[in-house]
Amino acid sequence: MGEDLGRILWVPACAAGLAVLLLAVFTLGRMSARDRPRWLLAGFGALALGLVLFVPWLRDEPLVRVSPDVLVKAVGGALLVLAAGVSARGARVRWRAAALVGTAPLSLDEAVAAVRAGRPPGFGVYRGRLESPETLTSPGGVPCAFYDAAVHAVGEHGRKGPLLSRERAYAPVLMLRGERTRATVGFAPSALVAPLEVRRCVAVPALTQAELLGPSVEALSWERVGTPGEACLVVGELRRGPRDGTWELRGRGGRPALVVLGDEATGTGGVLSRGAWKHFAAAGGLSLAAAFMLARTL
Repeated sequence: MGEDLGRILWVPACAAGLAVLLLAVFTLGRMSARDRPRWLLAGFGALALGLVLFVPWLRDEPLVRVSPDVLVKAVGGALLVLAAGVSARGARVRWRAAALVGTAPLSLDEAVAAVRAGRPPGFGVYRGRLESPETLTSPGGVPCAFYDAAVHAVGEHGRKGPLLSRERAYAPVLMLRGERTRATVGFAPSALVAPLEVRRCVAVPALTQAELLGPSVEALSWERVGTPGEACLVVGELRRGPRDGTWELRGRGGRPALVVLGDEATGTGGVLSRGAWKHFAAAGGLSLAAAFMLARTL
């Protein structure tokens, strides 16, 4: 009887918890990023997890319906699949790094002339200048074709303060321009590499009344921007476009091409190479964890 009464009392408790969680979501959404206590977010995350775990208990069902051996094998298999994915991504990054370091950049005009002469250069590094039909403005006030910025408050002695907002935007079309030709670049946000620069800006006010009516807050924007007309390297394959006289640059198999702002191919290749080895190290750790999990079932 007491157990049944406890189950009955847990139903309104769960409903109240869900209502509090929903109210917290709307409240936190109206707060400024700097005023959001992380312990409160962690507390509500624990509350949500607790509600999920109590649902099977209310139904008088076990939390795990499968045997422990099957569960361990499933976790080990999932770790192996994840390790394979991380390793494949590392190989792709390593491939791009090797192309940047070991291939001399070819100007877009020379590459187009070679294709017209029946000597396509294939996969390589192409040099030109970034171009975009649309212009964006970064938080630091720079006209650009794309930007990825983290806006922080100004801390003590001009240092980086707490994060205020994370902003990124990309023009729908990026192009590589030569002296006489241009090519559309098939890109992905993760394949855009630009130097990190710090610029002063004004923090965007949140939805709170105090920030909307108060004075503007000075902030620092740690941003990577692609400025039209800037020197640019594209790692990919030059091919003819859908219309006569048009060209496009894409990675192998139609994948996005790597876009590197500036002429520092060697330095960028070294950074990418170190990132690739980090992927390989993570894949090795996941493989060891999978082997440990699967060995327990033998």
